[in-house]
Amino acid sequence: MRTSSLRRMALLLAGALLLTGCTAAPPDSVIRPDQDRSALISAETAALTPDTVQATLYFRYGDTAYLAPVERTVTVQRNETPEKAMVQALIEGPAATSSSLTPLFPPGTQVLAVTSQENTLFVTFNEALLGRYTDEPVDISVEPWKTELPLRRRLCMDSLTATLTEAGLCSQVQVLVYRSNAQAGSMRLQKGFYERSLDETLLPPLKRNEDALLTPHNTADALLKAWMSQDWPSLYSGIAREARPGEQAAYNAFAAARALTGFELSHGSVSSDGQRAVLCADLSLRAAGEDAVQTGYPIHLVREDGLWRIAYDQLLALISEE
Repeated sequence: MRTSSLRRMALLLAGALLLTGCTAAPPDSVIRPDQDRSALISAETAALTPDTVQATLYFRYGDTAYLAPVERTVTVQRNETPEKAMVQALIEGPAATSSSLTPLFPPGTQVLAVTSQENTLFVTFNEALLGRYTDEPVDISVEPWKTELPLRRRLCMDSLTATLTEAGLCSQVQVLVYRSNAQAGSMRLQKGFYERSLDETLLPPLKRNEDALLTPHNTADALLKAWMSQDWPSLYSGIAREARPGEQAAYNAFAAARALTGFELSHGSVSSDGQRAVLCADLSLRAAGEDAVQTGYPIHLVREDGLWRIAYDQLLALISEE
């Protein structure tokens, strides 16, 4: 019964893939869910200790528009590939202790197969990928969900491509969705996925989006934007733990800061050990009703648990009046 069911699933997938219109035809292994391999594994092999692989996984940083990296040892079962294990780890989400990170895949999402062809990884999900998030309302036409839903779903795909490309497994990812009750058609992810619309435009293979990652440049950009908009909680969250005061003491110091009205950032550089970064900023400031410009101001960042932070004394020197 199980073999017959899997065979029918494979035939459905094969028919659907004939109409995908991919720039590169998916390899045959796309239509074989990884669980098929379990029948080919001996009892002795199944009893062996699973392999592990070191991976950098990307999850959403709080409710921001950025992804933060997490180094993790991912368990690879004997009947799966390292690529599938990494995708499964993304679906499971960050550790409970990572309170600043949030998962991105809708509940019930499963990765059915991951296979490669040249520089492309074909990742097949079940149709729960297209479903609603737990906190997603029926009406998404008003804020904040009008903005939040497409942002969250784009970050979901960005986390997938960032994780797999950082591991050196591919240069692009083609996302496929297996719909068990759908008529024969393309399995490729459609544009309507991002806004829960009826747009059936097929999406091309997805590439790494550096703009979504908390690089030193993007971290400094977020800090300066928080200062400029007087978003003190976001500014506080960017402070390194060492010598960090309590929130209220920091907010009082922030309230006395100069006003930032505009800025430009350099790309910066990272130290040889990867733990420090320096960028230069041109700042447009206002204090006591007078405007001023400060050019080439160095912003020093330190790496803490995979995230870039600014030391509290460095931040005070940056925002305080001279």
